[in-house]
Order: sequence, then C-alpha cells, then structure tokens
Amino acid sequence: MEEYASKIICECGQKTIQDAIDIFRSTTLPYKKAKKLVTGCNQTCCRRPLMALFNMVEFGEIDYEEIAFLIDQKNSRFEQGENDE
Repeated sequence: MEEYASKIICECGQKTIQDAIDIFRSTTLPYKKAKKLVTGCNQTCCRRPLMALFNMVEFGEIDYEEIAFLIDQKNSRFEQGENDE
C-alpha cells in the first residue's frame, strides 16, 4: 500500500495519492474546487483517478490499487497520444 500512496496522481500539481487524500480530507469543498487544490489547474487530464479518489475519501474506504490502475491507464493513454503525433 505504501508504494501506491507515493505514486504521483497529477503531473500538473506533482501531488501523490497520499497528498490528494490529505487535501480531500481537510476540505469541505465540492469536487471541482477541491480538485484545483490538488492539480493547480483546470485541465481534465487527471479527472478519472481524482474523481474516484475523491469519492473514496468521501465514503471512507480507499482502494489504492484501483487508483493506481486508473493512473496507469491515464499515463498509457497519454503516452500513446504522444506516439501518434
């Protein structure tokens, strides 16, 4: 679980999964505004893993493996998009 907690969830804000969890736990903001605290941007690049993590924090049970899987999916799609150009 420790290796998952230190995985970067958002390249824009350079935040780890654990950083995002701490931010989401410490705020009462809705997802869209809480996301900006993690990412520091308005882009949708990290939407799926961040939204899933936000919901997990809200409901009290975090599945680190699922979040890591969503991050890996996002990264592989990004890499494929770069190779297509």
